[in-house]
Amino acid sequence: MTEDERFLYVQNAASGTVDGFRIGRNGSLTKVTTATGLPAFAESGMEGIAAV
Repeated sequence: MTEDERFLYVQNAASGTVDGFRIGRNGSLTKVTTATGLPAFAESGMEGIAAV
């Protein structure tokens, strides 16, 4: 989740994607983006995400 609590990012290691969601005032999620082209999980695929 972003520091301002407006967005949530979810790693999908099996497919090599990261989905981004906007968090509504009532806690609802609206998908706003998908990052593709990342290494899918196998023996050396994605294992986590970090924000700086």
